[in-house]
Amino acid sequence: MRVRLKETSESDPSQGDYEVGRGKPPKHGQFRSGDGRPRPGRPKGSKNLATYMMEAARSKVPANIGGKKRKISMAQAVTMRLATKALNGDNKSITAFLDWINKIETQAEAARPSEYPFSDADKTVIREIYKRLRPYDERVND
Repeated sequence: MRVRLKETSESDPSQGDYEVGRGKPPKHGQFRSGDGRPRPGRPKGSKNLATYMMEAARSKVPANIGGKKRKISMAQAVTMRLATKALNGDNKSITAFLDWINKIETQAEAARPSEYPFSDADKTVIREIYKRLRPYDERVND
C-alpha cells in the first residue's frame, strides 16, 4: 500500500523546509521532548553484560608477587589464584585449571594449520609457474 503525501505549498507555514521521507517522519508524528513516555530500545550509553565483565576483568587490583606489591589485572589475579589453589591440592581447582589449559591448547592448535592443503593439481601449477619465472640460464636443463 502506498501512502500519498499531500504536496506542500509555499503558503503552508506548518511544514517549513522539512523534507519527509525514509527515516524522516512528519513533525506531527515525532516524539515530543519532555512528554514522559518511555522510549523504545536500549538507552544511549548503556552497556551489556559482556562489556561489564570485560571491564571488571581488565581492572587493576593490588597483588603481592614475590614479596613485591604490584598492580595486575583482575583476570591475571584470578588465574594466579586458581593455579595456586590447584598447586595446593584443591581437586575442583585442579580440574578447572586443567580444563582451561586443555581448551586454550585446543583452540591454539585449531588456529594454526598443520600442513598447507595443496592438492596434486595445485602443486603441478605451482611447479609450472616456478619454471616460467626462473631466469633463462637456469632453464637450460629443463
